[in-house]
Amino acid sequence: MSITTKIAKFGAVAATGAALTVLASGAAFAGSNGQQLRFYDHQGDTYSIFVAGYNQDGQWATACFNTPNTDNYIGGWWWKGDLTWTGHSAGGCVGEATTPQKWTTVPTSQSSDWWGITQ
Repeated sequence: MSITTKIAKFGAVAATGAALTVLASGAAFAGSNGQQLRFYDHQGDTYSIFVAGYNQDGQWATACFNTPNTDNYIGGWWWKGDLTWTGHSAGGCVGEATTPQKWTTVPTSQSSDWWGITQ
């Protein structure tokens, strides 16, 4: 067996081992246990939203997110099931209510990991 053949076999074994390690690690798949939120402010007057609902572990959670843009991706928080949200005219969930309390049902899984809510 030539040195080139030995190197090729070693490379194939190493690649297989690396692939098995990644698969065995339980890597998360996009949108498989809740969704992150994407808030679209078509009115242009909402600078924060207060969100209440269940997280990816089924625990009740509440949070305020600043939404300074028309299209806001709120990453790092995963939601599923019933969710309510309210828009506010200033950052930090203060000021006038720009959106009365709304609700949505966030799917546990979907092809994307972003669930859209629109004012």
